[in-house]
Amino acid sequence: MTRPPRATVWDAVLGQARSAPEATAMRSADRDITYRELTDRAEHTAGLLRAACPPGSLVALDATGHTAAAVAVLATARAGCAVLPLGANDPPRRRERVLRHAAPGCLLREAVPGGADLTVHGPPEAALPSRAPDLADIAYVMYTSGSTGEPKGVLVPHTALTDRLRGLAARPGLGAGESMAAVTALSFDIVMAEILLPLTLGARVDVAPPEARIDPAAFADFAEQRRPDVVQGTPSFWRLLLAWGWKGLPDSRLWCGGEALTASLGEQLLPRCARLWNLYGPTEATIWASADRVRAPGSIGLGTPLPGSGMFLDPPGEGEVTLYGQGLADGYLDAPEATAERFPRLDTPDGPRRCYRTGDRARLRPDGVLEFLGRTDTQVKLRGHRVELGAVEAALEEHPDIVEAAALLGDTDRPAHTHIVAHVVFSSAAVSRRELRGWLAERLPAVSRPARIVERPALPRTAAGKIDRVRLAVEAAVTVQAAVATEAAVTVEPVEDGS
Repeated sequence: MTRPPRATVWDAVLGQARSAPEATAMRSADRDITYRELTDRAEHTAGLLRAACPPGSLVALDATGHTAAAVAVLATARAGCAVLPLGANDPPRRRERVLRHAAPGCLLREAVPGGADLTVHGPPEAALPSRAPDLADIAYVMYTSGSTGEPKGVLVPHTALTDRLRGLAARPGLGAGESMAAVTALSFDIVMAEILLPLTLGARVDVAPPEARIDPAAFADFAEQRRPDVVQGTPSFWRLLLAWGWKGLPDSRLWCGGEALTASLGEQLLPRCARLWNLYGPTEATIWASADRVRAPGSIGLGTPLPGSGMFLDPPGEGEVTLYGQGLADGYLDAPEATAERFPRLDTPDGPRRCYRTGDRARLRPDGVLEFLGRTDTQVKLRGHRVELGAVEAALEEHPDIVEAAALLGDTDRPAHTHIVAHVVFSSAAVSRRELRGWLAERLPAVSRPARIVERPALPRTAAGKIDRVRLAVEAAVTVQAAVATEAAVTVEPVEDGS
């Protein structure tokens, strides 16, 4: 039986190119690229791919520029292949693990760094032998951070990608003739919204220079010149800009996601933009799964599911966020047990459906707001008390002189000494520990207050721009081991047992 042809992003972008071939599709510092040029480059690259590997193959992408990434995604869709974006700044061992596990059949590289032309190469040595060409229905494979072990390759099918882009076009919304900034690193799945959503709608991608991801001045210059209608970023990215003194984009819509949007950050962002949206969704739900228009910093929630998606709490009232709908990934590459565990078939408000258990917790407040509570693994027990590390971080970040904070458990191998460690970035050197502990005493119960406060010039980041909690935990463990070796134990305030 012949399988009906599936719609892909290539079809949507080609339709825009036929309607308005000379319209600008992507604008970068070097040049503008029209829809005709973009689809011509993708068609040419697809021809190269067909000569190098059969349909259904996995194609690795080793690039740094958003224009090359857009061409690669369109070309692989046109050739009937799936694309695997590699992290440009990934450590060599992580890249080797990803290539060895994914085993792509060939490799795309930029002919010139940052350019739009791509060259096709054979499979990387670490990927040999190559996998069978069995990914004809997959648009891209995105590897997660692998914080709990080997990285997992999330399989995002064409159906999920096209459905999700349609949903995002409706809410938070983007229209023909508008523009969206492309700032995010290529190994972070939300970049797919930046490089694909505008192109499927007849809008424009405004490509930011690579340094804009880490240099607030570079981003501010880019944003001032381009004035994009939509800019998305993680809370960490927005905090970086605000600490620098960013004045905002009064006519732009800001999308914030990837980490929890706190009330204090929302309060700072609201007057600096035309609209502020909090977006939620793991890689397994294809870019984003829900959106909430932030109107007041005190009522930030996960919002409502994007069109085509569903969301519920298990158990109801307060429980794990569980997603379903057309936007779900197919599972994990060559990991059937993990796929079965995280993508079970469950009873949903719309009947039995294939779902995704996110590992995130939320509760439904009396005012109807679905409030994010943190990861299932960030609700910890400390000497009998349940502690929300996210609540500790939120209390710290409410302080006017704190840029950002991360709370972790320290010395977990010695239960009697286990304590909360707060890693904090200050905006002022004048903050005293005494004053800060007094601030926390007014907001947190004794058991939730950090026993140690570590001042840092900046918090470490993953390739996706999120706080690298694994690295913080490793560094904290080394510090504690050194303290134990010198018998310099951490002082922990005693608290009563509880539940």
